[in-house]
Amino acid sequence: MNHHRSLALLAAATLLACRAGGAPQAPAAEKPASAAATAAAPAAPMPSAPPAAAPKSADPRTEALLGWLEGFFPYGPGELTLDALDAVRIPGWRLYRAVKKSTLDERANDQAFVLADDTGKTALVGDVFVDEARLKAPKPILGESDIDTLRELLGRFLRGRFKVTFDPSTDRRSFKGLKVKHESGYGAYDIAGFVSSEDGALLLLGRAWDRGRSFAEQRRALIRLEGAPTQGPADAAVTIVEYSDMQCPFCKKRAADLDALVHKLGKELKIRRVSKLFPISEHTWAFRAASAGRCFFAKDKDAFFRWKSSVFARQETLSVGELDTFALDFAVSNDISESDFRSCYLQGSAVTRVLDDLSEGFALRVRSTPTYFVDGVPISWFSDDLMEEYLRKTYLKGAGLPLAAPAAAKAAPAAQPAGRK
Repeated sequence: MNHHRSLALLAAATLLACRAGGAPQAPAAEKPASAAATAAAPAAPMPSAPPAAAPKSADPRTEALLGWLEGFFPYGPGELTLDALDAVRIPGWRLYRAVKKSTLDERANDQAFVLADDTGKTALVGDVFVDEARLKAPKPILGESDIDTLRELLGRFLRGRFKVTFDPSTDRRSFKGLKVKHESGYGAYDIAGFVSSEDGALLLLGRAWDRGRSFAEQRRALIRLEGAPTQGPADAAVTIVEYSDMQCPFCKKRAADLDALVHKLGKELKIRRVSKLFPISEHTWAFRAASAGRCFFAKDKDAFFRWKSSVFARQETLSVGELDTFALDFAVSNDISESDFRSCYLQGSAVTRVLDDLSEGFALRVRSTPTYFVDGVPISWFSDDLMEEYLRKTYLKGAGLPLAAPAAAKAAPAAQPAGRK
């Protein structure tokens, strides 16, 4: 069985996105809070009718948090609600569940858990797991054995092997910092987390955000552009960063759509495109394709994009063995010797850069592919016109809006989970 699913965005009958490591989340329960939190997985899909949220609090601190969190969720019309989960109490912090329900496309529904500190300066945002036994009988964290239950809960979400260690450099008041090394099969990449130190009951997989700065600004600072495959002018008015998986069918579709959109807007808007590699663990040859891409990029920057297009063109028929042969043939046909390619493929920096992209993407809350950030703003590009509408509204003062309704076309066949023959 193929688990080709999006953690961030659940397509009802048709699986359109490729999912990042982890299991789909069951619909979050209205109560108790600990049960909802324990079930949480990154950017979990919401049911078609999310549970009703509590009325917005008159507390100005909560209202300010709600306004700031608007920038955390992907662009698009919808309602953001914030529930306080007071069954979990951590000194100096308050736990919330934030839910974004899209009014455009239910596949863009999303949720996250937020720990806001009492000073209003910091929030830990991510996905929460709760040890209910320690919630009822709190015990301070003294050693790694004290997080065994939380580690087990995390194992139900993160597919494959992983190792959790304490990271004192990221400690916060009432929290011990954690480092999760998640094995990709070709090396491990880091995921940050926090565990409540006084009771050991709560683990948040995510990062700390500065409430004095917008999410878009902070994401731009986190995204490493140097050394990434890039197309478009350096002085472009807009930078679109794409986290993609070459074995993902929806990535193939949206790559073609973005090509067409960049061409369409070429005279109106200069666009720079940055490619990040985010191979999904369930995809058998995706990491190998990504590593080969880094080898080709090291020799010839344009070769990376030719390789990506070539892989997409043969995506449905490739296997691990065929990918290896295809990559070697591609290298030789692009004046890269067999020995040079073999000394790079699945080794050294060609692996390290892919692992770095995975770690970076996870920190940015990439949970499905493709994921796009437009100057730090996440775009859930399920609705075909959404990207163009955002670019026109944000950078072209609305020129060309509203877009003409597309002509009626024959329904496209349902996308199939990756790897299914």
